[in-house]
Amino acid sequence: MSEYIPNPFEDGHCFFCGPENKDGLKLKFHHDKEQGVVSCEYTPEQRFQGQGKVFHGGMQMGLLDEAMWWTGYAQTGVKEAVTVNANFRFLRPVYIDEPVTITCKVKDFDGSSIKLIGAIVNKDGKKCTTVRGEYRVITEQYKEITEKS
Repeated sequence: MSEYIPNPFEDGHCFFCGPENKDGLKLKFHHDKEQGVVSCEYTPEQRFQGQGKVFHGGMQMGLLDEAMWWTGYAQTGVKEAVTVNANFRFLRPVYIDEPVTITCKVKDFDGSSIKLIGAIVNKDGKKCTTVRGEYRVITEQYKEITEKS
């Protein structure tokens, strides 16, 4: 059974999940602890239209990146983590005004790196866009390395 994941950010201004962002998506994520899956429902809006009635690929990548963060947070409890890489595959179009489900799960966590996989799934249950990505836990050592580069 999926449980709602309360938003841990006090200011609420994240474009994807912030309840206080008037222009944002206000996404709400749910965690199925038994399956180890985090999910979110979303219906692509016309303001994010790409070519024709296709949902813009950049927004699809953003949704999947957001889902990876929420999944890492739900599965590991780590709040301070950032994307270090992500590989997206566009398998079939996602259309404006057609509901989708964004799903994600952790594949590996070694304390400093969270590896994840996710997908945007259409109303017919078919994967449209997939991601394989990695988040890096922000530590003082990581901050020092990135400040030097």
